[in-house]
Amino acid sequence: MTDAEVPTGDGPAPPGAIEGAAFSMPLKLLATAGLLMFFHTAWGAVAAGAWTQSDANARTLSGLATLLVAAGYWGILTSRTRIDGLSIRQTWIWPKQVALAELTQVKLIQVPGLSWLIAPRLVVRTGGLMLTTFHAADPSVLAAFRRLAYG
Repeated sequence: MTDAEVPTGDGPAPPGAIEGAAFSMPLKLLATAGLLMFFHTAWGAVAAGAWTQSDANARTLSGLATLLVAAGYWGILTSRTRIDGLSIRQTWIWPKQVALAELTQVKLIQVPGLSWLIAPRLVVRTGGLMLTTFHAADPSVLAAFRRLAYG
């Protein structure tokens, strides 16, 4: 099964759909290193007694921040982007989808030579001020984004 044929969990990809990872492997490894450093620092603070000296509000805020960081990390590891003849969708902490027929403006943002670190993204506008961003690490999805943005 090729990367373009892997389902996202919300049904099989329609014919002609292109799907791939939203974030590159080097970025996922960097996120993993960052998460490990985060937990190492947190463990050091707990071992030094900072956790027991904090009030309940500080512990609650720290716990919620940890959940937010973990959710973002999970999103980086598992997020996939799919573009087909009808829509663009990306799984993330919460899935997002935009119908191609609703697009009023499209902008591809990419830093040459740093795509391994700064994920290329397609920013789309649909009616009014609604902006949605889709990330793409897979070359075939990125090529489809280029065709959409530049014709």
